[in-house]
Amino acid sequence: MLASLNNQSAVCFKNAGAAAFLEENVMLNKALLDASVDVPFVVFSNNKIERKERLRRVSVNYSLCFLSPFLTLPLTNRLAMKYVGKLTKSLWSNNHKALHISNRFLNNTDSMMQELNRMSKKTNKDPFDILFNKIASNKKKEQILNIDELLKSCDGDKEKLRKKLIAAKNSVLSFDFLFSIGSICGMAFLNNKLTKDKTKTSGYSAEFELADKETIEKRAEKYQKKEPLRKGITAGLVAAMTAFPLIINRGLASQKTTGLAGFIKNNAHKFDYTNGIFMKRLPLFMFLTAGMTGVALASRNQTELKNNLIINGSGLAVYFGGDILINSALAKLSDKFLKTEIIDKNAPKTLKNKILPPTIPIRNLEGKSKKVASVNFFINLVILALTYGLGLPYTINKVVRKDLQKDKEKV
Repeated sequence: MLASLNNQSAVCFKNAGAAAFLEENVMLNKALLDASVDVPFVVFSNNKIERKERLRRVSVNYSLCFLSPFLTLPLTNRLAMKYVGKLTKSLWSNNHKALHISNRFLNNTDSMMQELNRMSKKTNKDPFDILFNKIASNKKKEQILNIDELLKSCDGDKEKLRKKLIAAKNSVLSFDFLFSIGSICGMAFLNNKLTKDKTKTSGYSAEFELADKETIEKRAEKYQKKEPLRKGITAGLVAAMTAFPLIINRGLASQKTTGLAGFIKNNAHKFDYTNGIFMKRLPLFMFLTAGMTGVALASRNQTELKNNLIINGSGLAVYFGGDILINSALAKLSDKFLKTEIIDKNAPKTLKNKILPPTIPIRNLEGKSKKVASVNFFINLVILALTYGLGLPYTINKVVRKDLQKDKEKV
């Protein structure tokens, strides 16, 4: 795994730079931003029990950021091609790279074949294959697609191949949602159980040592009674998100080009994985929203619910709002005063794009524009990290003490 990661990093630094690599890999990008708040989040815990809970929560988040793109998804792609699409006979076949095709080319067989032909003529030196090729003792130097083999697995039927690729691609998305959302939600409820088993207390761990056990238990009574319902809702949420890719699957596989099917065909590419492993912003937003909803449902009293909403809500706002806002503002300033060309002038003239003009991906820029955009990326990261990292731990700890004080004054 480390060899794979190091090789990929080396390739990205050489070809597009660190900023381009992080911009493209949104999960690692978010992991860096989260690091600014996760360290103080753990350090400034109110007691040892809460510190352990926070550390477990942070560990799961970071494991997902690294395991998902660098180990889990490369293997999942192979499993999907072999057992869902039934397009390969071996896990080590180079034809798993067919899943790198964008959904925008799976609308019909003509566009699919054109793109597969383009991909087959390009030697794919995907460094993520190094680990798997070593395990399989695969000595092939050229990692290329074999379209004849793909068609042979479908008896030469191109439409059958198209539908099999769609099914395989969406099974990967289903698994990723199940794995990611399930891990985040599961850890929230597991933390509660581990704390209760150790302390014999059902309340919010942040309040330990700040109030007596009776007060802590009383504040958790209402939430404790509804725990089975909250677990059920969480399980239903995970199931619904896991089944969501079936909608994309149905729309893409359909021959219709209007209505819901047409809408899906026009937007399914937003759920592509870059290089088959890097989740894009829209699915990342969906999985984080679902996962954080599960975390909120695991809250043990009103104060913990409030804190979870603050933590998760601010995280989404910072990454999916502040990040875009600052990046757009820096790009506009650079284009105006440094004569760069970072703003995407060919983007659709929508209201959103007029308010926040989108930028061209760093990897697609050249020369001065690329260098300035890379600097802007890290300036953006530092601004968000300082704002997010310094303010959040202080705020949530203050909420705990304030709510406890209110209850004490009522007695």
